[in-house]
Amino acid sequence: MRRQLILVFVAVSTMVALAFVVPLAFLVQRTAEDRAIDAARADAAAIVPVLASGGSVNAVELAVQATTSGKLGQMTVVRADGTTIGSADIWSQRLAAAIATGMSAIGPTDDGQEIVVAVATGPGELSAVRVVVPEEELRRGRDRAWLALVVVGVVLVAMSVAVADRLARTIVRPTQNLASAALQLGGGDLDVRVEPVGPPELVELSSAFNALGSRISGMLVHERELVAELSHRLRTPLTRIRLRIEQVSDRAVAAELSEDVDELTRVVTGLIEDARGSTAPASAPCDLAEAVRGRVDFWAVLAEDQGRPWTVATIDGPLLVSVSRSELEAAFDVLLENVFRHTDDDAAVEIGTEVADGFARVWVGDSGPGFNASQVARGLSGAGSTGLGLDIARRTTESIGGSFHIDPSHLGGSHVEMRFPLS
Repeated sequence: MRRQLILVFVAVSTMVALAFVVPLAFLVQRTAEDRAIDAARADAAAIVPVLASGGSVNAVELAVQATTSGKLGQMTVVRADGTTIGSADIWSQRLAAAIATGMSAIGPTDDGQEIVVAVATGPGELSAVRVVVPEEELRRGRDRAWLALVVVGVVLVAMSVAVADRLARTIVRPTQNLASAALQLGGGDLDVRVEPVGPPELVELSSAFNALGSRISGMLVHERELVAELSHRLRTPLTRIRLRIEQVSDRAVAAELSEDVDELTRVVTGLIEDARGSTAPASAPCDLAEAVRGRVDFWAVLAEDQGRPWTVATIDGPLLVSVSRSELEAAFDVLLENVFRHTDDDAAVEIGTEVADGFARVWVGDSGPGFNASQVARGLSGAGSTGLGLDIARRTTESIGGSFHIDPSHLGGSHVEMRFPLS
């Protein structure tokens, strides 16, 4: 667009310059010719009184030499008696006609213009003065004036290009910024905004884009909250169903029901992960310590029902992290759900929180069998359906620059830890 705008300005300014320069060029040429011819006429007029008064040959010669044309050898005077004064070799039909008829004349010659003035020197006596204006005299000063006009025209075009470039920037730069912001928004950067600058239409378009970005960001924040809440609400009853299945006396039926619940859990987890996406905007900070304490109180009831050893070592908050409370609770529930699903009822559980190196750390350890290497690899990559659901916790931490770790626990089982950067 910038190039097209500049080309339009160049075309318009060039036409304006030509419309200005071409007529002036003809005017300059005509002015130069008129100036030279007027000077020749003045020289001829200076000789007329001398001839008309019957001046002698010497007087006429002195008058001729006093003129510029006479000094340059461009003047011829023919007296009535046929005496020629000045350039004797300058002769023309107009000069002969003036002596014969008494008619003055002006016209072109092979190398310029000639002026012939007839002078009555007595009854029936005619003399004549002829002045030749060479072509170079007719062009004197014309070329310099033409060069000046060309320079002025070029300067005008150059100035128009500079102005066009300046104006094009005011239009193109906001347009480029808007296009770049649109690409960033399409790529998932929901915080991108543009400064409303430029023509009124672009200002209005930029404001509409900013409003659209804010609307999309707000909708995705709300959607993410709903997805996290859905995750929490679905996982809790599924866990309770699993615990009730363990109380079924018929082990074959219990195994079938457990497989069905596992399949349902995997389907729910997949749907939640698909809905969550990878471009969700940052959420308002929440207190990690408070959220963990709330979920610990919830799971403590199940631990008590199972008679499971239960150790909690959390610190007081606030520990503000840039994750919504529902997301954080869903990720923490994944860790505890794995303990209740994959360890015996008498397996000990240890839960803790602390602050270290600018990160809020929350972990869950157990004395169960732990994870084998393949389960850990699939859980961390999100590639396989181990049923662990660890990828939800990993995505939650990494979405704000945190990290997720699985290590052996000092209790003998696994130690799963989430680290969130403090807000």
